[in-house]
Amino acid sequence: MAMSLEDCHRAILASGGNISNEGWCPATFDTVLCWPSTPPGSHSQKPCPPLKGLDPSRILSKGCDRDGRWSSKNGSYDNPWGWTNYTSCFRMNFDDVLIAQEVAKNARKLEFVGLGLSLVSLLISIFIFSFFRRLRVFRNLLHLQLMIAILMVVIIRLILYIDLIFTDQHRGPDNSSSITSGTINTTPVICESMFFLLEYFKTVAFGWSFLEGFYLHNQLVLTVFASEPKLMPYLLAGYGIPLVHASCWLLYMFIKNGKLEKCLGSYYLEMEFWILDGPRMGELLINLFFICNVIRVLWSKVRDSHNTSELERMKKSVKAALMLIPLLGIPNIMQTIPFSPTKDNIMVFAIWTYCASFTYMYQGLMITIIYCFTNKEVNTVLKGFYSRYRLTHTSTNELRRGSRSMATHYHAKNGTLSMTLSSIENNNHNSPQPKHSKAQDSIMICIPVR
Repeated sequence: MAMSLEDCHRAILASGGNISNEGWCPATFDTVLCWPSTPPGSHSQKPCPPLKGLDPSRILSKGCDRDGRWSSKNGSYDNPWGWTNYTSCFRMNFDDVLIAQEVAKNARKLEFVGLGLSLVSLLISIFIFSFFRRLRVFRNLLHLQLMIAILMVVIIRLILYIDLIFTDQHRGPDNSSSITSGTINTTPVICESMFFLLEYFKTVAFGWSFLEGFYLHNQLVLTVFASEPKLMPYLLAGYGIPLVHASCWLLYMFIKNGKLEKCLGSYYLEMEFWILDGPRMGELLINLFFICNVIRVLWSKVRDSHNTSELERMKKSVKAALMLIPLLGIPNIMQTIPFSPTKDNIMVFAIWTYCASFTYMYQGLMITIIYCFTNKEVNTVLKGFYSRYRLTHTSTNELRRGSRSMATHYHAKNGTLSMTLSSIENNNHNSPQPKHSKAQDSIMICIPVR
């Protein structure tokens, strides 16, 4: 395997071979394997590459036609390296390959819907927690930082997915990787930066999830409903430690490879990815210990010794933090387990792919449902805001009509008014009235109702 045509040529020259013989197919790189110069009318053979879904024990053949050109797929010679038929390397038969490709396409559509819903719901939730002063308590500020981290992950993933679609549209006619420049995947520094930011904000999300559990454990177990802590130490830990963590991973990638090729490559399946994922899983395990200890204290000590309202709020926070652990942990674990489709497990592969896509791409939506949309405190604030809005924007005439209808209902039901509203209006019409404002008129009309 090689990384470029130049690497391929250097490898052939180092082994004593020729890059090109007169009338032969020249040495070439098909973006996966390096092929030596081959005589016309013959085939060059290599073991299949050790890539996901391929069987390295099988033999791959690449043909050179009688004119000294690499064989093409459909008779067109738009590229110098021809066409390599990798279907012979697949662990599945061709029909199963088509099914796996269809599963991948449907999963990508599912992911786009999930990312879109997560983006909208996160923006709404962040606005709600930022706009209403009453919601700016410490525990809600922790929720806010977690949502910001998840929002950044969603935005970066959307950008990378859109760029991937744009890149695929610029591939060669044989689906090779002759991609035009100008996309993220083909721009060295920008590509690595985007994936670094993706892993950084994923680590930030795990960090704020850990701080949620740490805060609850500190409030209920150690200090028991003490005064709110300072936000600044949490901000430094929530954003600073993940920065050091992700930077160490990127530095190791540089040291290991000397340079970054193919935009960090498929680093999810490499051992060095555990530099990132190991501490994340450790944070979830420690967080689970915190939550279990908090639940123990809730049922043994705090239940009878503190005010009910604060206790109920803490119970709801514990439930939300407990749900957050599998919400972050399960998709992250599924993402790092290599699952190669074969003819025997194609249906299991489909179910696995759909579940992994759903749990990972809908994280933002589920987090907003837990911390915002089903939060009674948030709903109370929103209802109060709507009521004040209606009262502020209700006209005087609407107030007058509403007061008269209520007064009539009160008179008909209780029989305590000495005169009907109509007689009051007639008397007021016949007798001189002092001048008064519309506001005073509204107050006078509302008096019988009160």
